[in-house]
Amino acid sequence: MRRLSLALALALATAFTVTPASAAEPQQTATQQASSADIDRLLEVMDMRTMMGNMMKQMGDVQQAAIAEGFGKDLSEQDKAEMSEFMRSANAKVQQRLSWDKLEPLLRKVYTQLFTRQEVDAMIGFYGSAEGQSILKKSPQIMALTMQEMQPIMQEMMADLKTDLDKQLANRKP
Repeated sequence: MRRLSLALALALATAFTVTPASAAEPQQTATQQASSADIDRLLEVMDMRTMMGNMMKQMGDVQQAAIAEGFGKDLSEQDKAEMSEFMRSANAKVQQRLSWDKLEPLLRKVYTQLFTRQEVDAMIGFYGSAEGQSILKKSPQIMALTMQEMQPIMQEMMADLKTDLDKQLANRKP
């Protein structure tokens, strides 16, 4: 079971770690900077709360499927039950720690740092349009189809991680 715990911890850490592509740009000048009210309007027009909730659920579902596929075949019924309980608990913690109440201030801060008032107004205009709303409504489908297409890649990665972990554990001194 220790091996399973290590594998699951590694999988969880890998699945939820994001590395920024580049450092954030300097904050906009006060005359250009979008206000909290501007950002609130943008987040509302984008229905960001719902979008983030759906994204978190989809990430959890894909992660659970990948772990089950990568490790489930080699597990006893008891280990499968323990893995299922661990995943339920882990997903609940992820949902709690990445709830909208925690993400909203973070998103507001990031959007305020990166976008000028003019850029926010342009996004509000676009996402408030029929085309923008259509794109937003298709975003969950884009995410679902992308994740579906990524499953073979994730399964291969999980198999590689399992092989590496097995090798590392086999080479450990008792």
